[in-house]
Amino acid sequence: MRIRGGIVCLAVLLVASLMITPALGSMNQARHLITSSSKNLETVTVDFMDCTGVSSVKKVITMPKAEWISIGNELQAVSAAGGSMKETFAAQIVVFQKHHLVSTDVNSDTLLNKFNERTKTEKIRSLQERIHSAPLINNSLFSVVSAITYTLDSGTTIVLGLNSFVNYIGFDIISFHKGHAVSGIQTNGLITNSVPAGDYVGVMFGFFGYWFGQKTSTAVYSNVTVAGLTIITFWLPIQSP
Repeated sequence: MRIRGGIVCLAVLLVASLMITPALGSMNQARHLITSSSKNLETVTVDFMDCTGVSSVKKVITMPKAEWISIGNELQAVSAAGGSMKETFAAQIVVFQKHHLVSTDVNSDTLLNKFNERTKTEKIRSLQERIHSAPLINNSLFSVVSAITYTLDSGTTIVLGLNSFVNYIGFDIISFHKGHAVSGIQTNGLITNSVPAGDYVGVMFGFFGYWFGQKTSTAVYSNVTVAGLTIITFWLPIQSP
């Protein structure tokens, strides 16, 4: 009788274990899906700036963090592919349109004509004639009238515009930057140049295009992605803390 009872107990335990194991597997799978879903649902809220008009237009947008990273990577790929300023700018706009940040009605040729009209000044032409080479400092970058692309991670960007800066050459934006350039900084145009990933301080004087970042206070941003045309830009490497 004891042997028979033992067999019955073992049979019950076996059946129970067969029922519990799939249940635990389902729970683990569900937990994994929840974790993955949480990662996929992580969002960022950014200020998206359209700097192609007489004054800048800001939109506050919430998007998946994965998409935000993807946009930066796609813009870097466009710049790394080379090409003229016109080709780079047109491809940048396509990326923004693909992610529904810029209307499909926007035409790059029309914007470039507007840009060219606003840069036809004696000051710009005189500056272009005096520029022959980039700075001699290693990993520094200086460019005039060029397409530019970069993403700064965990940095600080201060943007002055509208009534806070004199509209000297038809553009009301000047920005100061400090942070880690995730994939470096690239310019395509009058001076085509690039610097590798690293920590930089830089300035853009006059900007025509689009950029977005996370706002930390009035006119101050972190984690910015910039793609467009700049009149003058200058960047210097800095030592990591």
